[in-house]
Amino acid sequence: MQAIPTPIQTVLELFANDLAEVRFADVDAKTLEQIATNVKAAAEVVASAEVALDAARAALQERQEILLQHSQRALAYARVYAENDEAMSARLEAITLPRVTRRPRTGGETLVLSATLPPAPRVRGRARNPANTEPMLEGLTLTGE
Repeated sequence: MQAIPTPIQTVLELFANDLAEVRFADVDAKTLEQIATNVKAAAEVVASAEVALDAARAALQERQEILLQHSQRALAYARVYAENDEAMSARLEAITLPRVTRRPRTGGETLVLSATLPPAPRVRGRARNPANTEPMLEGLTLTGE
């Protein structure tokens, strides 16, 4: 961002050089120079505020990513906890959190939140135990019988 546009700089230079000794009602080289100095100071304040804002946004994004990761973990734990509670399970299934994706960037990686489709329906219940595949011990007797 240019604090003082080029046409205004041209006017300032004109009054600083060719019209340095000329004074109009409330306009002269000294007045213009003082106002230009005030504009530059205000531009520096804006620039430092923008740097602070960028840092605050980065800190906010980092904290949001941490909260999202913990929320995803909390939701996973809650789903396991509510496995036998149909009403709670239904409420938990209605929650769709964004997915954390990693996007490579020069100087390291950054996490980016991205919207996702709802998760695939979960298979309810427990996994079946496989049939007992141990061979039967036929024809063996216990000693002492």
